Amino acid sequence: MNNHEIKRRIESVKETVKITRAMFAISMAKLRRARGVFPFADRFYEESLRILKRVSFAPSPFFKERGKRAAFIVIGGDKGLCGDYNQRLFESAVKALKTREERYLFIVGGAARDRLSKVGIEADVEFLHSAESPSPEASFSIAADLMNLYREDMLDELFLVYSAVEGDHTCVPVRRLLPFTPTDAPPFEEAVTEQTVDRAVYEYLAAAIYRALVSASLSEHFSRVLAMPQATENGEKMIAELTTIYNKARQESITRALADVGSRESKDGKRI
Repeated sequence: MNNHEIKRRIESVKETVKITRAMFAISMAKLRRARGVFPFADRFYEESLRILKRVSFAPSPFFKERGKRAAFIVIGGDKGLCGDYNQRLFESAVKALKTREERYLFIVGGAARDRLSKVGIEADVEFLHSAESPSPEASFSIAADLMNLYREDMLDELFLVYSAVEGDHTCVPVRRLLPFTPTDAPPFEEAVTEQTVDRAVYEYLAAAIYRALVSASLSEHFSRVLAMPQATENGEKMIAELTTIYNKARQESITRALADVGSRESKDGKRI
C-alpha cells in the first residue's frame, strides 16, 4: 500500500472504532432496559403456565400427541456485531429443524433469516422487527397465527428456539410448547369450557413467546456488550500499527526526496 492508501485505511478503521464504541454504549442502555423488563415477562409466563396447568385435565387437541408436523419459532437478532450470538442460534436452529421433515418456520430477526436462507431453509412467516422491540402485542399476534394452524390440523407440535443468558455466557434453549403435557395440578372447581381452555392456551403461548423475545433481546445486547470492547481494542491496535507503517513510509519518502535533491544539486555543481 502507498501512503495515500494507508491513510485512507486508518481513517476507515477510526470510523469503525467510533461505531463499536457507540454500539457498546447503546447496548449497555438496552441491556439495562431488557433486564428491567424480563422479570415482568417471566411473571406473565409463570402465571399463564399456572392457569394452563389447572385446565390441562380437560379434553383438548392442544393436550394430545398427534404427529410430527412441527412449527418452529426461531428468535434471532436483526443486526450483527454481537460476537457468536447469531452463529450459536443458527447452529441450534438448524439442528432442531432437521429433526422434522414437515415443518413451518416462523422467523424473528433479519440475521436469523439470512443465515438460514443461505443453507436453503426459507421462512414461512417473518417478524423482522419484533426482535429489536419485543412487545406483548406482537407475541399475541404470533400466538393467534399458531393456534389457527393447530386448530386447522396443519401442525402437531410447536417449538421455540431462542437465546438466554446463563451466568457469564449465553445458551440456546429449544423448548416444546405444544402439545402441552397435562399435569397433576389441582383443577379449577368450576366447570372448564372449551373457550376457557383456548384462552388459557392462547395466553400461555403469548407469554412464552414474549418471554423468549425479551430473553433473546437481553442475550443479544449482553453478547454485544461483551464483543464491542474487544472489537474496539482490535481496531485501536490496527490504527497504531497502520500509523507506524504510515510514519515509516512517510519518513522513507522524505529521505528519498532529500537524497534526490542532494543528488541533483551535486550534479548541478559538477556542471558548473
